[in-house]
Amino acid sequence: MKKVAFLTMTVLLVRLAKGQSLPGSLPPLSVYQVLGYSGTGSVVPGPPGSVLSVFTEAVPDYLGSNTFGTTITTASNYKVAQNLLQLDSAINAGVATALSLVPLSSPASGVINRTDPDTGAELPESSTLGTIFTERAETIGKHRWYVGFSHQDFHFSRFNGMDLNTLSVLYQGRDQAGISPSQGAPALTTVPATFQIGMDVRLSQDITFLTFGLTDRIDVSVGVPVVHSGVLARTHDAMIYAGNGGPTPPSTCWCVNTFTPGSETLELPGTIGQAGLSKTGLGDLLFRGKATVIRRHNVVVVVGTDLRFPTGIEADLLGTCTTSVKPFTAVSLYSKPVRSVVFSPHFDLGWQFSGKSILGGELQTSQLTQTNPIYYGAGLGGFTSTKGYIPDVFSWAAGTEVALGHHNTLIFDLLGNQIGWIHGILNAVSQPETGVYPYDHLPIRNTHFSGLVLWCDWGRSLEIGAPNSAAVVCVRVGLSHNADGAHLPR
Repeated sequence: MKKVAFLTMTVLLVRLAKGQSLPGSLPPLSVYQVLGYSGTGSVVPGPPGSVLSVFTEAVPDYLGSNTFGTTITTASNYKVAQNLLQLDSAINAGVATALSLVPLSSPASGVINRTDPDTGAELPESSTLGTIFTERAETIGKHRWYVGFSHQDFHFSRFNGMDLNTLSVLYQGRDQAGISPSQGAPALTTVPATFQIGMDVRLSQDITFLTFGLTDRIDVSVGVPVVHSGVLARTHDAMIYAGNGGPTPPSTCWCVNTFTPGSETLELPGTIGQAGLSKTGLGDLLFRGKATVIRRHNVVVVVGTDLRFPTGIEADLLGTCTTSVKPFTAVSLYSKPVRSVVFSPHFDLGWQFSGKSILGGELQTSQLTQTNPIYYGAGLGGFTSTKGYIPDVFSWAAGTEVALGHHNTLIFDLLGNQIGWIHGILNAVSQPETGVYPYDHLPIRNTHFSGLVLWCDWGRSLEIGAPNSAAVVCVRVGLSHNADGAHLPR
């Protein structure tokens, strides 16, 4: 089934290559809003654009009263207890933040020559062809320039260790309703509800780098990225765990929770809505400066700073719409050659700080009607969002280059990010809950389930692909080949 779901998502994303939307929901106005629009399908009650919501009766009354029947069937007596978007905003913020922190490959690699002060000859400085995935410690030399191009593809498939295509979102209930079990008794509380969502999130990035040596020890670089982002989302199979909706325990009156105000709807099986969009455009421009502080025959140390400027459209996940600064240091070591093999360990440390953006905030619904019941959703103006800090990222890398003769270098890297030591974002975690099966599952009995709920943790942030952790580590292996016949020093 997972393979079938994956293939279905892939085919649908291909259909979105030119930014077209899918049937069943209003077309999203931007890539960032896709998940919210997937909950605005034709089966959702209210004006077009209304988001799937759990309604509860709010006017005080009690079971068996003379007015009870009229009270619970009057739609204007209901209010929204929870809507899909309030929980989706945490998922969206996590996905968008992960997309905005996609790393850039090294802007300089290959043979670096120096002018010998005694002979004036151009000689290779290092014993390897340099790094690919991390920052190279060496500078390229005074008035020299380097042009590089890289392509990266990313497919985000996990959220806090869970499959993005099979997520369950949980409304825990326990909010006070207007209905009491008897006259003078405390009001009933809402019961849990779940709905299922599936997402496919993809990103590709083509970046062109230009590096120029201002002096023998100082380089400046500019990176121009072109980004393609695509998101597909589907909301389906919503359920309220109120038993058969009757007044006799363990069931709970449907009026306490319903998907349609004034009438009983405890299940919305199948697809509720689906949406998708893809966009291509300029990403955030990168400017980098670095300077050599130590340069010896067996060790090179540089310090530098990355500046990212908000040139990409953040609503389409092409950029962050905020300036980021990242001071860093890089160290390269060189061993003596052993049978034409040279080991060159390298280490990078950096800490990125960013300002506020809608990618770090929360999606907000709009009020769609001025009369009761009040529906919330996107409407024609789309969803809005608050602004919050993009999480800070402490990044590190450790690895080695292995020069095999004069023409080939193997690169082994271990890279890690610690996200949100200072600024975190709204997160969502999976929690268990207990409810009862609705009336079409006889006999009525308790059931245990789990789903994603809001979790305000401003000390750290989630990362797509990391199970319940803010630290992300990955291993990369690369190969550099020197085809022009230049000999590296030994």
